Amino acid sequence: MLRILRWLDEHPSALESAWDVPRSISLEGIADGVGVVRSALFQPMSALEENGLIHTRQAHVLGSGRRKRKVCHITKNGRKVLAEHAEDAPEPRSKHSQKLNGQVPEYTYMHGRRGEAESIRLAFEQNRPIHLRGMPGIGKSTLARSVVQGLAHEGVTINWVQLDAYCDVKEAMHRMGIEAPQILDVEGYASLLEQQEVLLVFDDVHSISPRHQASFSNLFQSLELCKVPFMLLGRDRDTFSIEGEYVELGPLKQEYAVELLDSELGEERNSIVDTLGGHPLAILLYDASTPLPETNQDVRTYVEQVVLGEASSEVHDAMSPFLVLPFPVPAGRMPSPDNVPLLDEHTLLRWGAKDSTMEMQHLIRNVCKSFLEDSEVDALHVSAIEHWGKEDDALASILELHHRIQRGETDVSGHLSLRANELMTTYSGAFATLLDEALVIENKNLELVELAAQHALNRAEVEIAKQYIEGFDASKLVNIRLQIAQFEGRKDAIEALLPVLESVGNQDQKLRMQLSILSRSIDDLSINSNHEDFNRINRLIDQVRLPDNEHERQLILTTVVVMRHALALEQGDYDAAKFLLEQLEGIAATSDPLVQYLTTKTELKSFDPQSTHSPLVLRNAELVANQIQQPLYKTSLLLLLCEQLTETQLHRAQLIHEQIDIHSIEAMGTPSARRLVAKWWEQKAMFDEKSRVLALREAILRYRSVGCPNRARSLSKRLHNV
Repeated sequence: MLRILRWLDEHPSALESAWDVPRSISLEGIADGVGVVRSALFQPMSALEENGLIHTRQAHVLGSGRRKRKVCHITKNGRKVLAEHAEDAPEPRSKHSQKLNGQVPEYTYMHGRRGEAESIRLAFEQNRPIHLRGMPGIGKSTLARSVVQGLAHEGVTINWVQLDAYCDVKEAMHRMGIEAPQILDVEGYASLLEQQEVLLVFDDVHSISPRHQASFSNLFQSLELCKVPFMLLGRDRDTFSIEGEYVELGPLKQEYAVELLDSELGEERNSIVDTLGGHPLAILLYDASTPLPETNQDVRTYVEQVVLGEASSEVHDAMSPFLVLPFPVPAGRMPSPDNVPLLDEHTLLRWGAKDSTMEMQHLIRNVCKSFLEDSEVDALHVSAIEHWGKEDDALASILELHHRIQRGETDVSGHLSLRANELMTTYSGAFATLLDEALVIENKNLELVELAAQHALNRAEVEIAKQYIEGFDASKLVNIRLQIAQFEGRKDAIEALLPVLESVGNQDQKLRMQLSILSRSIDDLSINSNHEDFNRINRLIDQVRLPDNEHERQLILTTVVVMRHALALEQGDYDAAKFLLEQLEGIAATSDPLVQYLTTKTELKSFDPQSTHSPLVLRNAELVANQIQQPLYKTSLLLLLCEQLTETQLHRAQLIHEQIDIHSIEAMGTPSARRLVAKWWEQKAMFDEKSRVLALREAILRYRSVGCPNRARSLSKRLHNV
């Protein structure tokens, strides 16, 4: 009874009159919290209510559909009794909750497992990676949650993530609540967390997609190298090449397992536990109205024959959409949210952090789905496509695409291409998984292969991009091959591919590829570039054939002039740069953002820092940069301004650098935007000594990913000297 009072005491009295209340004060939430079957609450709660220590009412439970549910509140008398028995009551669960970050599941009272908990604590103190393994429903998350509660109480910061197939390392860090810049170098996260008093918990590591396993493996190895404590929760003994402390969870010992059941059952509890093999979820699924199996059966068989066999058709119908759900979602997003309370009452749902998302218990889902015919599974996917197709947001798009791929639809590449701009940046990891899964069905679809390889290159995953194009003729996917060659800095490969580029029959495609190569090559120029580098770019520019269409011809001509202008500035030929600028001014107004940008860029590149006019030039450049609306022009000028100020006014340069909205630039996802992000990281290394190595590593990787190997090599030399 004290556990129930303690649980309710954690909730404010203001909830007593609230229209919407959390699931944690519903019967199902209380049962989860104190770690018993729901039926075990009836007798003690009746006694508590009769004695005026709690009162019940009907209220709307957040995330559980429109139907009101029975909820409980502790009374003033109940709080008084709890205070009088403080020594006997369990510790409050919410102390130091500010140390619990990310997708930490709701606290559940743990029965037994003391030896396993001590093993985990000892491994943490010895700074050894922890592998917590066991079958679905055995209590891995409950045990880990209990351990981290104590660690948080001692001042350790806990960061918890619930993994799924559509989560990559960057998304995992975001879900964990780790405040970190968006970085491609996954090993950089380890250096950010080094020497901090933290424990990272990765739940459901078995669900990581094959597409992201290599990057997670790199992350775990880096965390181990930097001595950042972490714990991996999963079903399989897959170490991700990480040694550590292995804790294998088996059945609960009988003396603790019986505590999950209603004490009114007396000695009968022992036989129930024995028959159910001490499996916690199976015990929590037990209902007195449901017959027990005659013998000690495998828990999957118990779920199949007893629990599901006895469930009503209403429950079976409510379960259907959950059987093909790939990851937890808010209850309100499901096709029939009012069915959620029904499933919750039968202990069939697994709830996420703060009860904000839910899915079916994995054991239940796996057993049910294994008995469906292919046609039945297909029908569920069709129904899900119809439901999510009506929604208009990224989450719905991911789910709709998932179901199309799982159905084996052959035209899925068209759907992926349509959603590319929406998902490539915001949900990069999920989009990568979707592309990878789609290629299982359409591995010869050139459009799909190119999209998947391009996305991999955008993520600086060149080895994956190479795997995607493996087996295709060298004349195919030329643009991808050129980018890979540039990523790897192989000039011989680039030279070998240029004749292939000449043979591209589609002139629009050829022109796009030529301009892309030129843009990357110009941005890759540095103080180490030689005469041959400039001549090669000039030859490439001379090969550009202008389109016949007058409007398109004018656009490409302007682009070529801008490129020649940039080349002249890099060569230090300021007279040529000014001449080209005058040509542009002849066809555009002086108020044109492009003209303003190039004029200011020319002034910044050509001014003498020792001149008496230099302060005026710098001030004017900052003014223009802040006034200009085009985000790429603005960012480019601010970065150039930082570069010019670094030698003489480092603090001012840092202030300007900090005001750049680099997240908005990265969200644009274009090659030019991604090159600016690389430059931003390069300059960040000048300001913060603590994160210099991280910034240089990130800049190197980003320059490589956008085809600027010369800049990457130059920074690698700097990194070597740090």
